Amino acid sequence: MEYKNLKTGATFSSPCKISGGDWIVAGMNELKETENTIEQEVDEQQQANQKKVESEVAENKQGDEAYDGITRAQIMQELDAFGIEYDKKANKKELYELMMQGK
Repeated sequence: MEYKNLKTGATFSSPCKISGGDWIVAGMNELKETENTIEQEVDEQQQANQKKVESEVAENKQGDEAYDGITRAQIMQELDAFGIEYDKKANKKELYELMMQGK
């Protein structure tokens, strides 16, 4: 197995397991750096997704408790129950208005 010294950068090969000091399996340092980079990218993507969701939620808030307290899926279920036809691609506001007209 190939080993590398973290302080000196020296490498050597040995059939025996080496541990302690500043010796690591050669390539492990680069692997750890790659893992850290991937973890950072995943964290950044998760933060971006969270901000997007929060932004979409804020955009959908109308200050009307009845509107804000119901989901798009629930509105669609109500429209189905009333037998009202609607565009399945319509946004929440359009569906809500259609539901309120049908009541």
